[in-house]
Order: sequence, then structure tokens, then C-alpha cells
Amino acid sequence: MQKNYSNFEQGDIVVANIAYSQQIGFKKRPVLVISNTQYNQKSCDIIVTSISSTEIKSKYDIQLLNKDLTEGELNLESKILTDFPTTIEKEMIENKIGKIKKIKLAEVKEKLCDLYKI
Repeated sequence: MQKNYSNFEQGDIVVANIAYSQQIGFKKRPVLVISNTQYNQKSCDIIVTSISSTEIKSKYDIQLLNKDLTEGELNLESKILTDFPTTIEKEMIENKIGKIKKIKLAEVKEKLCDLYKI
């Protein structure tokens, strides 16, 4: 899918260079766009949360399977790490690889509300 910095929507899965938690070095990984679409259209930054293929370890992790996508395909069964959000520049995004279903996005929002008590 072609890179267009103004068209990222909440629920998109993109590949980006994400800093390690120690902020030393980067790793290319899939992430879920959690900032809202209006914000994404106006900002040079985007808010994402990591996607990983490791086993679920936190009550804030959400299983992510190919059946949860409206676009794209996962190479491995994965999980959305709602407790690992980060803000990145859109230029750090290499490409869009998919989009989650609205019902899965609602689950992500529910976990974020629970995590942040908002």
C-alpha cells in the first residue's frame, strides 16, 4: 500500500521504526494507529501502540488474528500491546499493511479506557 502521510486512520496497521523502551536504537515493527483520524490529518505525528507475536503477558494485551482485519494479512498470530503506546513522526512509517475491524477497535478503546481510567 502506498505511503501517504495525510491518510492514516485510527485502526490502521502500519510498519514503523519504533524506539526500544530504553530509547536506544530502533526496531521495525507493526503498530496500530490509535490517534483519531482528524488528529492524523493535521499533525506531523501519529500515536500508535505496538503489535507483537509473543505470547500474551498482560491483561491489557489483545489477541489479533487475521479474522480481526478488514484489510491486509498477518504473518503470525499477534497481540496488540495497549500498554505500550508511543508518538512517532509520520516519516517513521514505512507502509500501511492492514486495518482492524471496528469491533476490534472498540475492544482496543475499551482496554485503553481501563488502562488509563478515562
